[in-house]
Amino acid sequence: MSEYFAAPGGNRPFSEAVKAGNTLYVSGTVGIDRETKTFPKDFSEQASLAIENLKNTLEKHGYSLDDLVKVVVLITEIEHAADFNEIYVQAFKNHLPARTLTGIKLVGDAKVELDAIAYKD
Repeated sequence: MSEYFAAPGGNRPFSEAVKAGNTLYVSGTVGIDRETKTFPKDFSEQASLAIENLKNTLEKHGYSLDDLVKVVVLITEIEHAADFNEIYVQAFKNHLPARTLTGIKLVGDAKVELDAIAYKD
């Protein structure tokens, strides 16, 4: 049986996360300041916020960054890949999940988006 968790902030056409068995699928998480509802202009700030927002979503559903098995990273400027990697390895000190990173146009002012899969025994 699957559980669907609505995206915060109203009527959105997707779930924030879906739990199927021991696996949690987390929808794309961006680097927005959840209090001010704004995006920092700086890429590194957005990247850090995206990871923090992902962490908060995971914890809300009983998971942690240590439970991640796969992360898809979407960034608007591929030349920021090295900057992202520095921030990423600091967040994932205990293990590095499988990962894909690609450059893409994102919606609005987002510069980075993280799509993730977590698993717990």
